[in-house]
Amino acid sequence: ALLERLQPSEGELAALIGHEIGHVLHRHSQARILQQQILAYALQALFYQDDDPHKETFGEAIGELLLKSADWLGQQSFSRANEYQADASSWDLLISSRQYNPQALQSLLEKLWDYNGQQGGTTSWESTHPGTFDRIHALDEKWKALEFRERRKLAKNTI
Repeated sequence: ALLERLQPSEGELAALIGHEIGHVLHRHSQARILQQQILAYALQALFYQDDDPHKETFGEAIGELLLKSADWLGQQSFSRANEYQADASSWDLLISSRQYNPQALQSLLEKLWDYNGQQGGTTSWESTHPGTFDRIHALDEKWKALEFRERRKLAKNTI
């Protein structure tokens, strides 16, 4: 339903697929699972969690609380970095295609930002993803960092 509302161009669809390929290439899901398990085991060892029905001490109660929130806390900066890495992969794949303009990813994010009423622009501490506006800005800076000749050549490709 979201794709129907955004009506992405061919280049924007290629950018979206490139972004998801970036997650796969960098094994983000596998790394997240490993990170969650390591954090949970470390907290279990630190706070002695034995899963029996007896009343816990204060330290055990705090440990249980930390265990419940470890998953969420551990994902925050990790998943933000993953999104920027997947964006970079999409960018590189679009450039290497020699068919699509890498600005297609920025264009798709701009449509998403407009669709959301230009909300979620900047990254906040509780966000699992970087703010859409922050990602657009990062991609714009990446575009500006290209040499003029390269930008001119890529601008002829499909967005």
